[in-house]
Amino acid sequence: MYDFIADLILHFLIMMMIPFAHKLISRRGVRMRIASPFLSVLILVLFLTITFPVEIAGSQFFDFKFIPVFVAFFYISPLSGFLTISVLVTLKGFFSPGDMWITLINYSIISALFFLASKFYQKCTFRQKLSVAVLFYLPITITRYVIFLQEDINEEAVYLLLFSASSIVTLSMIIYLIEMNLHQEKVMQKLRNADKYNAISQLAASVAHEIRNPMTTVRGFLQLLKNEKNLTEDQKKFIKISLEELDRTNLIISDFLSLARPDSPVSSKVSLSEVLVEVAEFMRPFGLMTKVEIRTTIYEGLFINGNQNEIKQLFINLIKNSVEAMPNGGLLEVSAFKNDTSADIHIKDEGVGISKDILQMLGQPYYSTKTKGTGLGLMISFDIINRLKGNYIIESAENKGTTFTIKLPLYISSEEIQHPSFQNLSKGQHNN
Repeated sequence: MYDFIADLILHFLIMMMIPFAHKLISRRGVRMRIASPFLSVLILVLFLTITFPVEIAGSQFFDFKFIPVFVAFFYISPLSGFLTISVLVTLKGFFSPGDMWITLINYSIISALFFLASKFYQKCTFRQKLSVAVLFYLPITITRYVIFLQEDINEEAVYLLLFSASSIVTLSMIIYLIEMNLHQEKVMQKLRNADKYNAISQLAASVAHEIRNPMTTVRGFLQLLKNEKNLTEDQKKFIKISLEELDRTNLIISDFLSLARPDSPVSSKVSLSEVLVEVAEFMRPFGLMTKVEIRTTIYEGLFINGNQNEIKQLFINLIKNSVEAMPNGGLLEVSAFKNDTSADIHIKDEGVGISKDILQMLGQPYYSTKTKGTGLGLMISFDIINRLKGNYIIESAENKGTTFTIKLPLYISSEEIQHPSFQNLSKGQHNN
């Protein structure tokens, strides 16, 4: 019993290398940059747990190989999970050739199930993720217990139960520590963005108007010079470029002023359906300039609570970005539907798409995928969505396009809030 407990403690400590490594490596950068070193740690842990297995009933040896495979699939990528299983089968073939084919069959089935569940897992809450982990591990425990019964080694079954319980506790602790680390990273990123946002707001409030005044004067003089008859072609070209750059600078200043402007106290019932139709019609000529067709499928009677001008600005920014992502033309679909107590808006383009690395940087100050962009347009858009108490999801693939999904709470009058059906719905959503 002493040796058994000592082996369990050893394996627990080996497994704790996983969250510790995740914490250290994740400080270096974004998710894609931590994939390779983190995968290397998982393979090292896999090697150690197979090399020093836990002995049960004299001839039965078990290890925690399930855990690094699980983490590779759900916290790096399915491809990393398949690679980890390949390493696992190779190690089994080296240390215990008789078990290699059984391991290959078992983990081929497990990998297929993991692959199917990978996208669902990312959307789960912490408790749901723990439930998924336990649900996957239970069949393994049951299978092992049945083998013990068939081989008539019932006295040692208690050791198997203790081993399985230790495995589940260890896996749960690893999931908890990794999830806490990911949560802390998100909070720190929000704090960093908030600092940048505050700095830009203060800068905008202090200098934007002062910059715009002399710019207006300069632009006026250039307009006068433009109408002179004795200008050379080069001079006309230079004046034209100067005016275009002044106009672009003026747009940037407008973005700064939008950031500096405090939250508008004017909030009322706004017809989201009408705003979307109006914005789509307004942006249609802009799309035709690059052969982009804008199609709309908008549910009638969608109302939200907010400032109409801000809502227009939000969708003009997003549709403009989608059009600019299709320099060779394409189809831009704008749709809006009612979904329980929220309005779901989808803006889908067939543009150049965005890589996963860049996707995580969108909305940060001064970061833009455009050569002449400032990143303020999306930052303002995200800020408006937050003020509307909504949320958003960006799905994109390079050379395939991007889908921007926004969920905004529907307008609810005071009479509707007092209605029993709404109160029951609210309670049901809270309980979920």
